[in-house]
Amino acid sequence: MTCCAKGLGWLGWVMLPALACRSPFATRDPEPPINQQSSWIQPTSSSYVMVNLRNAIAEKNAQNYLRCLADTGKAGRRFLFIPEQSVNAANPGVFRNWGYEQERIYLNQLLLYLPKDSTSQLMLTSLRESVYQDSVILLQEYELTLRHQRQATVGLVKTRGQIEFRLIRSIENMWYIHRWTDYATASQPTWSAVRAAFGN
Repeated sequence: MTCCAKGLGWLGWVMLPALACRSPFATRDPEPPINQQSSWIQPTSSSYVMVNLRNAIAEKNAQNYLRCLADTGKAGRRFLFIPEQSVNAANPGVFRNWGYEQERIYLNQLLLYLPKDSTSQLMLTSLRESVYQDSVILLQEYELTLRHQRQATVGLVKTRGQIEFRLIRSIENMWYIHRWTDYATASQPTWSAVRAAFGN
């Protein structure tokens, strides 16, 4: 075999993969991102806090949920949750000084039982709004749907009641929930019952 023939044989092996590929230099469609971007809005008004809270629940985004709540570092006030009376009575000591850290623990426990493809939804209906210079009080009717997989709390898939949100404005003009009071309005369980079930 001549030297020229050897060179052509080697070149053929190199060119074979390129010829087998239809379009070796064509661009391809980008793959969708692994993590869906959140729909966080800077909370420059109290209404944006409500939007962020609803979106955080729909997206199962613990970080954005907690960003809605006041803490001493960003709002100068600590977050406080006041449970519905009957749930508080049935769970003595559980809700004593329930603040930001207790909310974080309960939320992370809850998310362990929410499948990624399940539907989570918070519906809020405004009943009353009282606006002050650096604070807002919102009374909202709520319906919360959480399709969790915890058998012991199967009755807590859908909860309903009223919430009084007290929001404050920080020195950076951002709004946060600093006090959250839960009320029962019907025979259905309230959001307080979800906290009691997943916060222990």
